[in-house]
Amino acid sequence: MKHSIYCISGTALLLLAAWGCRRESDVLMSYDYNEGLLFDSAQTSFAAKFNIIWNGMNQNYPIWDYEAEHGIDWDDIYDTYYPKFQALDQRGEDQTVTDAELDSLMREFLNPLHDGHFAVKIKNHKTGSNIICFPSRSRVSLRDDYNTVQSNTLNLDYYADPANGETETDAEGKPIVKVFSTMVADLIKSFSSTPGMGYQWVLDKISELEALSEPTDLEAFKLQQLMNLKAEFLSTSGMALEDVLIIYNYLQAQYAFLGVPGFGYIDPVFNDNGISISYALLKGNIAYLRITSFALLPYLDENRVGMTFNMGDPDTRQLVMQVKAVWQEWFDSVQTLHKAGTLGGVIIDVRGNGGGFMGDSKYVVGALVPGNYIHFSYQRFKRGTGRYDYSPLMEGHVTVMPRQHEDVTDVPVVALVNCMSASMAETTSLCVKTLPKGKVIGKRSYGALNALSGNDYSSYNYSGYVGVDGVTPVFCRIPSMALFSLDGNLIESEGIIPDIEVDFDAVQFQTNGKDTQLDCALQFIRNGL
Repeated sequence: MKHSIYCISGTALLLLAAWGCRRESDVLMSYDYNEGLLFDSAQTSFAAKFNIIWNGMNQNYPIWDYEAEHGIDWDDIYDTYYPKFQALDQRGEDQTVTDAELDSLMREFLNPLHDGHFAVKIKNHKTGSNIICFPSRSRVSLRDDYNTVQSNTLNLDYYADPANGETETDAEGKPIVKVFSTMVADLIKSFSSTPGMGYQWVLDKISELEALSEPTDLEAFKLQQLMNLKAEFLSTSGMALEDVLIIYNYLQAQYAFLGVPGFGYIDPVFNDNGISISYALLKGNIAYLRITSFALLPYLDENRVGMTFNMGDPDTRQLVMQVKAVWQEWFDSVQTLHKAGTLGGVIIDVRGNGGGFMGDSKYVVGALVPGNYIHFSYQRFKRGTGRYDYSPLMEGHVTVMPRQHEDVTDVPVVALVNCMSASMAETTSLCVKTLPKGKVIGKRSYGALNALSGNDYSSYNYSGYVGVDGVTPVFCRIPSMALFSLDGNLIESEGIIPDIEVDFDAVQFQTNGKDTQLDCALQFIRNGL
């Protein structure tokens, strides 16, 4: 249907002319392309921007019945807010529209909507700024655990400390804990703070050379170059992470002759494909896995890794292989211990995990269960341009690992969640709920279960993105389908309510590193409480 915009331009013009009276289009508009017919007027008109949002969502949004049940009248919203956007256009040339008032109007107009992924970006043509409205983030920011989640970085330091006896040990008596990250922020931090490596090595070398009473010309030259490197790296303080990475890689190439250990090239591909992964074998042979985003697919799928990463670069290859190694250790320990009959349980920690690839399912819950798929939900799609043209409910599946693996559904499996566990993290939690001994523990999840898809799906699903991010003056991110729990409830914005609710005690965590939510999961697995 995408081609239809080009062969019905006359019809489309009539539709645009009729926007002011809220006529629903019976034609699927090509909102996912920078089509001048739809977007040109929005370059200089707030009312035109409003019309694109209202009509695009009227055609594409997947949960209008749910919104109606919650008191949202989309027609009434048009009648109320279209005049307000028109009034912005009627201001004189010498009267601006501030970013603050446009932001306030957008929030007033859109924040009542419940979809967790839905977001809108519009350009204020009076100021040149982009205004972003993300209703679910505004809603979640009011949750009682939101500030705690933002101010605490989860880690396994307490459990990895031999003195606390919380971790199984290897043949050498070392705690079995593996943590690795390809997140750019973590890689830069590792360069700057690892003793004897990277920036710390630079500082040590500077001190060593400065202490020489009669340095040679080569030593004096090396000292000057190290000082230059130090100054240039310090100049990145406060910069956006993308800019820091550009300068980091420039410095890495420029000062390669210094032989700074731990100063490897960081491929910018990790800006979008970075992941932090942790594995620990906790007391009682409880296999713990934590991933900060569902981005395992490019690391573990042999068909994807070469498409995503430049495996010919040794630094990049090493990073990719280290992520794979941590996952492999978790998977191998689950398999080995279950075969031996000694696996105590599994913890999948998706706290703070904002989602990602659905295909990751086979490497996480899908690596624990038999069969070809997990039926964890029901789904429906938009099947016409009418506001309520939805498909029947269909079974929602995620893929199980195709290669042979142990069926570990006879041991407790726990998903740890909090208010920032979203999208694929929530899908994973719903999958855990289907298991005979599965439990979700923590705090209520984010509430963004309706799935996103690429623009190429909009031609047959009547749903998807409106505009092109960074190109058109209006961009709307709209999920392609609605997801219902197995009992038939749409829980968008509500999120997943844990089977066992427990607060994260930030004071205790900051004092000694103990994690009250993880402790609750351990207690459940060990004692069945």
